[in-house]
Amino acid sequence: MPDWKKLVQERMGALDLPPAARNNVVDELAAHLEEIYETARSQRLSEEDAVEFALQDVRDWHVLAADIQRAKSEDALMNHRTKSLWLPSLLTLLGASASLMLIQFAGLQPRLVWIAHTGILLYWHWLASLPLFGAMGAYLSLRSQGSIQMRIAAALSPALVMLITMCLILPWGLAIDGFSFLRFVYFGIGLINWVLLPALALFLGAAPFLREPSCITPTEA
Repeated sequence: MPDWKKLVQERMGALDLPPAARNNVVDELAAHLEEIYETARSQRLSEEDAVEFALQDVRDWHVLAADIQRAKSEDALMNHRTKSLWLPSLLTLLGASASLMLIQFAGLQPRLVWIAHTGILLYWHWLASLPLFGAMGAYLSLRSQGSIQMRIAAALSPALVMLITMCLILPWGLAIDGFSFLRFVYFGIGLINWVLLPALALFLGAAPFLREPSCITPTEA
């Protein structure tokens, strides 16, 4: 029986993949070709003809190598984006939401602040907790080698989600109740209360983790 792994390696050429990934590709292709070979042999084809029949299953080895390279690169990119952006963003959002729920459950009341005859309810206790979650999101993204933009997005995810939510709700309110100057005033107050101030608090916590990794000096034991 031919050495299928060797045959695959010879025909695939150099794959710009990590050794473990390259070995997995070679093993899978070798097992596939061996299965075709065994089927051909069971149909009483000679060993030489069975080998040729199996190798014909791959029409162009160079094209196959390029496809595998592209697929592996896309998988690596998606895994990197998940680890450095989506997962830190989700954890930051969950942490900030849980903090607000616990503060409300504990009975800690927001403080009413008057600005130009307009009252704004500010959740000071919640705002004070947000730098911790901003730092968590940026740090988790940094650990996964996320870019500065990814670290900022992960840290500010609670404010960004609220901004998107408010921008989606406003058109519905205008469509149902019609245009109202007062509605835009309340919308602006909501942006300050639930987007701008939380974003500033989250960014304050994230700031220490927004430097390039090469600039961060490891702590000596």
